[in-house]
Amino acid sequence: MVVSLVSLPLLLRGLGPTAFGTWVLVQTFSAVTGWFSLADAGVGTAATRAIAEKASIGEDGAVAPLVSSAMSVYAGLGLVCTAGLALAGPAFLPDLFKTPAWLTHDLRLALVVFAVQVLLDLMTEGAEACLEGLQRVDLSRAIDAFRRTLVALSTVVVAQINGHLAAVAVASLAASAVGMVCAGLVLARNVPGPPAAPSVPDVRHLLSYARTVALLRPIGVLHRTMDRLVVGAVLGPEAVALVEIATQIQNGADAVLGASAYAVVPTAAWLSAREDHATMRELLHRGSKYSLLVTMPVATVAAVLAGPLVRVWLGNAYSDAAGLAVIALLTVIVVAPLQVGSSLLLGVGRAADILRAAGTAVLVNLAASLVLVRVTGIVGVFQATLLASSVLVPFLARSVLRSVGSELATFVRDAVTPVILPTLALLAGTGTVVILPLPDVVTIVCGAAVGLGLYAVVALRRSVDQDDLAELRSVAVRRRGHR
Repeated sequence: MVVSLVSLPLLLRGLGPTAFGTWVLVQTFSAVTGWFSLADAGVGTAATRAIAEKASIGEDGAVAPLVSSAMSVYAGLGLVCTAGLALAGPAFLPDLFKTPAWLTHDLRLALVVFAVQVLLDLMTEGAEACLEGLQRVDLSRAIDAFRRTLVALSTVVVAQINGHLAAVAVASLAASAVGMVCAGLVLARNVPGPPAAPSVPDVRHLLSYARTVALLRPIGVLHRTMDRLVVGAVLGPEAVALVEIATQIQNGADAVLGASAYAVVPTAAWLSAREDHATMRELLHRGSKYSLLVTMPVATVAAVLAGPLVRVWLGNAYSDAAGLAVIALLTVIVVAPLQVGSSLLLGVGRAADILRAAGTAVLVNLAASLVLVRVTGIVGVFQATLLASSVLVPFLARSVLRSVGSELATFVRDAVTPVILPTLALLAGTGTVVILPLPDVVTIVCGAAVGLGLYAVVALRRSVDQDDLAELRSVAVRRRGHR
C-alpha cells in the first residue's frame, strides 16, 4: 500500500500522463494482478490446499512431489504465456490501446520485455502458493512485499532518469528476476525432506481441483482490470490515469482487507482435513470480525479524506480522482464482511459456490460499466462495480453460512455489529475535522488522528473481546518459548 502511494506520483511525473496510462494498460497483462494471472489456472489454490492437507496429517513425504509438480505446471504455463504475449502483443495492442505514434515503438519493446516478466512472476506466484500450503504465509507475504517494493523502486528510478516506457519495462523485469530467485531459495529451504521429481498423479490431482478455481480467475481479473480497459477503450489512455489513481487508493484498503484474511485458505484446508467443524465456524465468525475491525478504519478514513489526500499527493490537476476513490472505497466496505468467508470456501473445496455468485456479479459489472461510462463518464465504471458488489454479497453469504452451519443473524451479531459503533465514532471525528477551514496537510493529519483515535477507544471498549486478547498473548508467549 505504501509503495504504491509513493511510486504512483513519481511514475506519473517521470513518464507523463499518456505514457503512464499506457504502462498501466500494459500491466493489465500482469501475471500477478492482470490477465495473465489467469495462467495460474487455479493451480496455486489447488497446491496450497493439497500441501496443507498432507502436512496437517503428517504426510511429509508427499509434500516434496506436490511442490515439484506445482512448480513444473507453473513453468509450462509461463512459457506458453510469454511466447503468446511476445508474438501477438506488439502486433495488436498498440491499436487497441489507441497509442499515439510517438509512443508506439516504445510500447512494442515494452510488451516483449514484459512478456518475459510474465514467466518470472508466475514462478514466484507458484513458490508463494506452496509456502502458504506449508503454513508459512509470513514468508510468502514477505517475498511478495520484497518483489513489489523492488519493482516499484526500480521503475521509479528509471522513469525519473530515463522517462521511456521500454526502459521502465526492463527495470521491472530485472526486479522480478531477483524476486523469483529469492522465492525459489526460500521455498527450497522450507520443503520437508529431500527434493523430489514431479509426479504425474500429483499433477492430475492439482489440475482436478484447479479446474473449478480456474473459472474464478477470469472473474477476479475482470473486476481488477475492467475499469481501466473500459475507460481506455472509450475515453483514451489519459483518462486511465484518473482511474489508476482512484484504484490505487482503493488498493490500499484492499491490501489491509486481503492481509487480514490471507491465511484463511491454508487454515481452512488444514481444519477441513481434520474435520474440525467447530473451529471452522469460529474461524468464520471471529476472523470476519477482526478482519472488519482492521479494514473499516482504513477504508472509512481514506473515503472521508479523499479530497485533501489527492490534492496533497498529486496536486489540484488530479482532484477529480477523489470522487472516484470514494465510490471505489465504498465497494471495499460492501464486500469486506465476506472476505474471510470466500477464502474459507476456497480452502474447503467449494470454489464452485463462489463461481456462481461472482459470475453473476461480473456480468452485471460489465453491462453496467459499458452503459454508465457513456452516461456519467469515468465514475460510471466505479458505480457499476459498486452495483455488482451489492449483487454479489447476498448470493455469497448464503453459501458461506451454509458451509459452516451458521445462521445470518448469528453471523451479523458476532462479526458485523461490533464494527458499527467504532465506525460511527470515526466518521464523526474525521468528518468534523474535514468541515473546518484547515490546510489540506493539517486536515489529513488531524482528521486521521482524531478519527482513528476515537475508533480505537470505542473498539477496544466495546468490540474487542478481552478473552481473545488473552488468548493472543498466550499464543505469543508459546511462540517465544518454542523459539
